[in-house]
Amino acid sequence: MLHRATKVRLTTSALLAALAFASPAAAQSGAKVLTPPRPADTTARTSATRLPPKTTPGATAAPPPATAAAPTIPQSPVLDSIREAVFRNLLERDRAGFATLASAFCLGLSTSDFKKPAPAPDRADASEGMVKRLATPRAPARRASTCTFQPNAAGRSVAGRPLLYSVGAIAISPIGRAEAAAGYNYDGYSAGGFTFTVERADSAWVVKQWRMEWTAKPNAP
Repeated sequence: MLHRATKVRLTTSALLAALAFASPAAAQSGAKVLTPPRPADTTARTSATRLPPKTTPGATAAPPPATAAAPTIPQSPVLDSIREAVFRNLLERDRAGFATLASAFCLGLSTSDFKKPAPAPDRADASEGMVKRLATPRAPARRASTCTFQPNAAGRSVAGRPLLYSVGAIAISPIGRAEAAAGYNYDGYSAGGFTFTVERADSAWVVKQWRMEWTAKPNAP
């Protein structure tokens, strides 16, 4: 009996010793191994951002909106003298026939010959100095760009509209004579074209003849 009890104690001790020896190994094998995170793969992302946008075959980008180019108006002291003579005749003689109705007298320069109606002839301002010389209490002239023009809507009053006068192409002959084109537009209610014959007298240009080329009722200046 004593021998069997001793044997049991020895077996138990050996088992406990084996378990104690195996526990660190088991704990070590069951522990989680932490590894640093992998660096982000930025190569694919960078290359993806550099790819051109997808386009539909045959499609083209929309062109930028076209803008009207400013007209190139010939300039010289002689031309300005002729223009001033024509403007003065238009204003003082009321060639358009709307002087008593107009709210403003707007002066512009053009390259048109005004031989026939044009939907939107090119136009630039007369010089500030010329406008000041032509302005009178009866015809308070101003530059064309300072006037506001509106479509000729039905029921709109005829009175109180701005009257636009434009001096266009000028042809000068060697004998001191010139032909100057001009036009008017009473803010869409009525428009017309003229040809003026101008002659040089002493140091000034004087209107000798004029004729109406056409008259009509357009939609706007």
